[in-house]
Amino acid sequence: MAKFIKKILSEKTLGEKLRTLRKRKHLSLEQTEEQTKVRIKYLDALERGAYGELPANVYILGFLAKYAEFLDVPKEELIDAFHRERGTTNLPKEIAPETQIKERKAYLTPRMVVLAVIILILAGFVGYIFYAVENFTSPPNLEIQSPSTETVIRQDRVEVVGKTDEGASLKINDQVVFLDDRGNFRETVKLQAGLNNIELRATNRTKKETVKIIKILAEY
Repeated sequence: MAKFIKKILSEKTLGEKLRTLRKRKHLSLEQTEEQTKVRIKYLDALERGAYGELPANVYILGFLAKYAEFLDVPKEELIDAFHRERGTTNLPKEIAPETQIKERKAYLTPRMVVLAVIILILAGFVGYIFYAVENFTSPPNLEIQSPSTETVIRQDRVEVVGKTDEGASLKINDQVVFLDDRGNFRETVKLQAGLNNIELRATNRTKKETVKIIKILAEY
């Protein structure tokens, strides 16, 4: 008898097989929907073979896997029948259709690229404004490379070398000093015998000042 039923099922379409197996359990489509969690319109479309009313094949395979578990039949039997009728290639059996349904892929869209470029431009602009304001409101940098303070020199002159901000002005002992286009300076200062205080005063466009004093002991 079992062989006879199997032979009858093998001669039917996938939809007819599903309907026969469901009715053998004396279940309605509504009851099947409740148990499998597959919407009734898809169950009905499967049983009618109305594949045009169903979503993509990967979803159909998920429905068939749930239906096979519910009807207590091998899911491979239903899936193979589906592929024969649709003329498609079997998916690897170790891949669960349910897992494929839940997959989400991230794509880089032109809109996302434009948004990223705009954010980068805005960040650069804000950084530039912050840098400009910081430089505008801060006193100028003043770096003295030589001589070191509290140095003993046995001659009547010393060369003062250093660097300040571009665009700033510099005075050494109230005398204007020439700066190159990068703020570098090199100036020879006459010394008196004994202790000398060499004052360097850098001033920027906003009149902010930085003052440093070098103490030199001249012994000559």
